[in-house]
Amino acid sequence: MSLIWWILPAISGVIGLMLLFAGFGKLASLKPVSGGGRLVFGVGFLGLAGIVALSGLNLQTYKRLTLERDAAHIRFDAVVGQPNTYQATLTVPQEVEPRVYTLTGDEFSMGAQVIKFKPLANMLGYDSVYRLEYLEGRNSNRYSTEAVTKAESNGIRLYANPGLDVRKFAAEQGARFGLEDAQYGSATYMPMGDGYEFDVNITQDALVARPTEATRLLMQRAAYPGFQPGAETPK
Repeated sequence: MSLIWWILPAISGVIGLMLLFAGFGKLASLKPVSGGGRLVFGVGFLGLAGIVALSGLNLQTYKRLTLERDAAHIRFDAVVGQPNTYQATLTVPQEVEPRVYTLTGDEFSMGAQVIKFKPLANMLGYDSVYRLEYLEGRNSNRYSTEAVTKAESNGIRLYANPGLDVRKFAAEQGARFGLEDAQYGSATYMPMGDGYEFDVNITQDALVARPTEATRLLMQRAAYPGFQPGAETPK
């Protein structure tokens, strides 16, 4: 956790405690006005310390976003006896164990939430940050060109949300505190298939899934039966 998110609530908390003790001292000296004022300010500083600490805790669920970074690696393996059903093995940087889910459909989608801060927040050490939001399976032909139709998908949320929800707070109050610059969601989708693997990266603008070289060949063979890499095109 960034050191600033310990220092700020610690300073605010110490000031709050000092004001509380001073307030109780004034009340004990039968000075209710000055004592009550110190108590009010003391409670306010303690509340501020709590808000900053909870905000810092929630921000740790996001990762610093610089240029292009590895966000995840995902592999799909067909589940025997279940059509269009795959075991998805998701590997996320800095996580020791991969996550394993079961998805159905013929393509997957992964989404992320991005928060871009204003310069004041950048001074505190936070540029743009991102958080992986969901992984879902779905059918590529789920919609019709004839009319608006309902579609089903299956998936899972990829994060817990401890502390104060910074994204919601920034959306509601960001302009007031100079935090809000840009908030947006980014998603990428690719086909699912047995043995398919993808590297998922995130740039300043978007989440991008790229097939590995072996997967690229598998996708070409699926799209063009009989495809052989390096084979000459008949004249």
